[in-house]
Amino acid sequence: MMTETERNELVNSPEFREWLIGILADDNKSTIITFVKKDGTLRKMSCTRNPSKIPVEHHPKTETTDPSTSIRVFDLEKNEWRSFLVANVKSVDYEF
Repeated sequence: MMTETERNELVNSPEFREWLIGILADDNKSTIITFVKKDGTLRKMSCTRNPSKIPVEHHPKTETTDPSTSIRVFDLEKNEWRSFLVANVKSVDYEF
C-alpha cells in the first residue's frame, strides 16, 4: 500500500501523465477516471482521447495542447469535452 506522499509523487510525475494519456487514447478500452473536482466533490467520468470514439462533430478543429497540470478528455456520457487536474486523480479503471 502506498503512502499519501508516494501517491502524490507518482500522480504528479510526467511519467504518470504520459501513461494516463496513453490509456485514454487506447481504442480497446473504456476508461473511467475518478478525480476530485475543483469544488472538492468526487467525480467518476467515462472518457477518452481516442478520435474513433468521439463523434466527428466533436473532433477538435485545431491542434490543442494541455497544460502539464491537466488533461483534456471527451466525456462519453455528456458528449462534451472536459478536463481534470492530474494531481486530483484518485483512480483509473478500464474495461476491455
